Amino acid sequence: MSFTLDPQLQLGYTQLRVMDIQKQTAFYETLGFQILEQSMERVVLGAGSNEPVLILVHEENSIPRPPRTTGLFHFAILVKSKEDLGHVIGNLTQRGIRFTGAGDHLYSEAFYLNDPEGNGIEIYHDRPRDEWTINEDGTIDTDTLAVDVQAILALHDANREWTGFPAGTILGHMHLTVSHLDANLKHLYFDALGFDFKTNFRESAYFISAGGYHHHIALNTWMGVGAPPSPQNASGLMAYSLNLSSLEKLQELRENLIKEGVSFIDKREKLVVNDVNGHDMVFIAKK
Repeated sequence: MSFTLDPQLQLGYTQLRVMDIQKQTAFYETLGFQILEQSMERVVLGAGSNEPVLILVHEENSIPRPPRTTGLFHFAILVKSKEDLGHVIGNLTQRGIRFTGAGDHLYSEAFYLNDPEGNGIEIYHDRPRDEWTINEDGTIDTDTLAVDVQAILALHDANREWTGFPAGTILGHMHLTVSHLDANLKHLYFDALGFDFKTNFRESAYFISAGGYHHHIALNTWMGVGAPPSPQNASGLMAYSLNLSSLEKLQELRENLIKEGVSFIDKREKLVVNDVNGHDMVFIAKK
């Protein structure tokens, strides 16, 4: 029987290497994040709670991420309801935030934007699971259709106080660009990490998850098949965390990584695995 990742998995935080930490911090505060910890080189931000959702790190030797390289496509902030999405998008629009697009993905409605250094951001809500099209083999249908933007904005209540992202907001998924959707990628994410395959989007992106979600991670080749990786000191994605429900589930993952011959750093209650782009996937046992 093949290994299956903890079905209660939930993403934790995204960690970005930034060129201008003050400018980036100010932008994310405007976006609705709250500072939890701050120093000259590191800022930890929450989104409607005291749990870290975004970590900004400045390093002296960092360089801008070259174009057409693999790495972060976007990190996705999930709000609890369509009403919350209207609240956020309405307030950000009033604050002059410019969006690059929006998409109805059948199971969700999403808005897209970039931070000042070009990191992609998605803000979305999920439709109820009984409205998703889930096939007999467990795969989930998706598409990119037009969002009824006016219907979303109509949910914006001017009398509702704006304090940033509402309670219940989390990091919903990570979307990455990769060089190839090949056997090495499949071995890491399916055989070793135990993710489930959910969607092959237009033969150029895999959507994978645990516990039946539409996707916790997406992997696309939209920068071009064979696109080179970003330099290790480039701005952009450094790491992202994935929270498991118990030490027992972390131990199961540890044993399977050994079985599948995938190297990792063992920090007892954390396991650090390099993803296909060399970024750290930090698996954490939440007790």
